[in-house]
Amino acid sequence: MITKTFEKFSYTSVGISSLMLLVVAYYYTTLEVKWSVFESSLLNGVIIFGALMLSNFAIDTVTRELTIERSNRNGYHLLLYPLVVLSYPIESVDLRFILSSAALWAAWRNMRVFLELTNNRKKIKRLFDASLLLSFSSLIIFENIFIFLVPIIVILTANIRRDLKYFVVLVITPIIILPAAYVIISFLSLENYIFSSYLIGNHFTMLNEYKFHLPISYTPVSIVFLLYLLSILVRFNRTIGLQRRTLDIVGIIFFILTSFFFSLNQELTGSEFHYLSLPLVYFISQIFVKKIKSLYVNFIFIILIVSILTFNFLI
Repeated sequence: MITKTFEKFSYTSVGISSLMLLVVAYYYTTLEVKWSVFESSLLNGVIIFGALMLSNFAIDTVTRELTIERSNRNGYHLLLYPLVVLSYPIESVDLRFILSSAALWAAWRNMRVFLELTNNRKKIKRLFDASLLLSFSSLIIFENIFIFLVPIIVILTANIRRDLKYFVVLVITPIIILPAAYVIISFLSLENYIFSSYLIGNHFTMLNEYKFHLPISYTPVSIVFLLYLLSILVRFNRTIGLQRRTLDIVGIIFFILTSFFFSLNQELTGSEFHYLSLPLVYFISQIFVKKIKSLYVNFIFIILIVSILTFNFLI
């Protein structure tokens, strides 16, 4: 059943994926909300659903339209994304991480499209869109400003013609957008909701006090991480171009650094895991690029579903 529904990208697979994300958004509204501009559960639910759909759209573009071979563009990632999100050990909802990660992945989508385009005017437009989204992400959590280094590195290492305008767009956009946004938001007396930081304060332990702790509630996301490790072996075992290999390496480095960085926090809400959504779904989807027996596909998804239901909702 799972194989048949999602073996091809279709309106049915998109509809089921969207419905699952709607369920996730509703579930999040039943939890404690630690950071939000609104007190209304309905508004928070709409915002969460919109952010999840934006991330899903970005993941779909990067996974299906840009990387999976044209002969086998399945829709398994549409099921993977809601399941990966449900595997996160969410204790409370922090909209900063959900919104800023959605903006980050939408920016990465534009960056990937930028690399595929040949028309220079369209490339600059995509790069500007990516810069705007990264600026928005940095407006919520200031440390995201350092992610601007990623597109700069990609442009320097990718096999494309380098134009000075690309670097001007990446540097000037946040310089103009962030101060202007701060002035406007301060005028509305909402400045306490911007430029949050997960470095400043007592949220993180010192590195020498770091202790790895894996609660039983982390079982579903641990299974997802194991699938991620398997998918990396599958991905790099195949012959791929230098540009894609470079992008994959950047994604792996981001995943490792982000995972370690958040693991230093002893007060995780679980929302932080949204920063890993695209790398997780993108790489795990590579397992299904080549045709494999439906038995194995169903087994992988059933293991995920059973672990999520058991450890997140029954225990």
